[in-house]
Amino acid sequence: MIHIKKLTKTYGSKTILKDFQYTFYNHQIYGLIGRNGIGKTTFMKCMCGLECPDAIQIETEEGDVSLRDYLDRDIYYVSDEPVYYNDLTMREHLWLICKVEGYKKEEAKKAIHALTEQYQMEEYMDFYPSAMSKGTLQRMMLITAFLRKTKNILLDEPFNGLDPIQLKHSLEICEKYRHNRCIIISSHDLESLEEICDRCLVFTKDGLKEVANVERESINQMIGESYE
Repeated sequence: MIHIKKLTKTYGSKTILKDFQYTFYNHQIYGLIGRNGIGKTTFMKCMCGLECPDAIQIETEEGDVSLRDYLDRDIYYVSDEPVYYNDLTMREHLWLICKVEGYKKEEAKKAIHALTEQYQMEEYMDFYPSAMSKGTLQRMMLITAFLRKTKNILLDEPFNGLDPIQLKHSLEICEKYRHNRCIIISSHDLESLEEICDRCLVFTKDGLKEVANVERESINQMIGESYE
């Protein structure tokens, strides 16, 4: 569980987020919806330390924690643009994550095999990033996210560049690896969010609105407000 209170972020005289407050729970997948520039990515970057919020309070199951302590242990962010090392193969990227996370050798082999097999990525294991399409790189980023042992995963437009089969695999992996995690997905792909999310948060110019019943009709009732 993460309870976010009073999250505020401004750029100069422009306020992007003001007193954002919401509680995110484990075992849940949340969708973030809203027009470009409304604050979805800013929220994610404040949550993972890529942006410094003007104000924020964080509460977990253990009580109030500082942003620094929270960032040290509990969150991983995948941006809408793949981030990678040009001189490492996919195999080396995945083993690097496992080493950082403290996997034992056999545990790492099993975890990597499970994800690459489900994602049908075995053929790319010895490819360098320069030889991979954006969709393949995006899938590699998603695999690195679910190799992490962190409780909270933020995915910013994770379905960009994916074909229908790759998208299907991505949704299946999110569903499979939600156990004991909170997954937050920002996307304009409403059909995918409807399929995978337990709740959606709609960012509007008037603040945050929650859609607890994630069905197309209930989402569409708020979409007009979101894109005004």
